[in-house]
Amino acid sequence: MSANLFAAPPPAGPALVATVIVIGRPERLDAAAEALRGLADAGSVRTILISEGTRATPVSDVEGDVIFVSGLAPRYINNAVASLRLSSLPALVWWRGGSTEALGGLANLADRLVLDVEEPGEVWPHAPDLFDRAVVTDLRWTRLTRWRSGLAHLFDLPHVRAATGHFESLTIDAPDVPAARLFAGWLRSTLRWPPAVTISIRQVERASAAPLAAVRLAASDVAVSLRMMAGRECLEAGVDGAGGCARVVPVGDGSLSSLIGEELTVRTRDVAFERALVAAREIQDPETHT
Repeated sequence: MSANLFAAPPPAGPALVATVIVIGRPERLDAAAEALRGLADAGSVRTILISEGTRATPVSDVEGDVIFVSGLAPRYINNAVASLRLSSLPALVWWRGGSTEALGGLANLADRLVLDVEEPGEVWPHAPDLFDRAVVTDLRWTRLTRWRSGLAHLFDLPHVRAATGHFESLTIDAPDVPAARLFAGWLRSTLRWPPAVTISIRQVERASAAPLAAVRLAASDVAVSLRMMAGRECLEAGVDGAGGCARVVPVGDGSLSSLIGEELTVRTRDVAFERALVAAREIQDPETHT
């Protein structure tokens, strides 16, 4: 890497709002680059793509307002980020996988650390140690926004709210099991469930881009449900029992570009996510109960 590359000024044009540093294996950087292209074209982000490898001196390139750093060994990633980020802009690190060796140092450099891995079993245990260093979240949490909102709105109904301390079971059908665990962790931590509340996660085949397929939260006299509607990108939220009702809401744009764009608008620490993640780690695999 040359000193000139590290000293490169931001491109002229519309004002930048953040530096987005994407880190991961090469095969996962292409989709991220495409997702950020529209944001970069609008002049809102400065993009740095770092692929993991074994080199101490990686191959580097600049294309417009995008910097490519390829083949960098994990122990050198923090140095590259420290050199390439602009102190005048917020820095969002988008972690798309690879060695967790650099995570601690990245949290010290990032204003926001967005986790986004296919199997989070290796990275989630490290997250709680990072909460006091940076604003940490997971893109699965962003994908669950409409699901969380749809369920939360049902608790505006008096008879649902009255059942808050009496729910006995939660069943989630999901193609994305970690997302189901995170959703269950959110409910467990928010509603302060005792161990007696049964949580069951059932893995199902993916029928859409949605992280979950159906959710059912049951007490003795009322049940609350959310489900993806067949053939539609809509979520049906309903209440069974006395005073039952149903409402349909769109699940929104779940594209990678939209999701990371949403993350760029967030600056504050998300305590609800932090508690949900800690609780999610205690929830077991599909078809098991807690």
